[in-house]
Amino acid sequence: MHDIRAIRENPAAFDAALSRRGLPGVSSDILALDADRRAKIAAAETAAADQNKASKEVGAAKARGDDAEFERLRALVAEKKA
Repeated sequence: MHDIRAIRENPAAFDAALSRRGLPGVSSDILALDADRRAKIAAAETAAADQNKASKEVGAAKARGDDAEFERLRALVAEKKA
């Protein structure tokens, strides 16, 4: 197992170590996959935060007795869960 942080910090050294073993350098491929993974994690965290915010707004609308806003927000939360 390789440390992704070490590859991020010094991809040339990682590729040099692979070449000493007769393998092609793959740090650029690994870093591209890592960037894609990190972007997806950030998007998922943002979506979860939006869902939590909308859920709180649902409760506030229900407490105010605003049934139309409550139903609209409840549908929005259901959509975000999917």
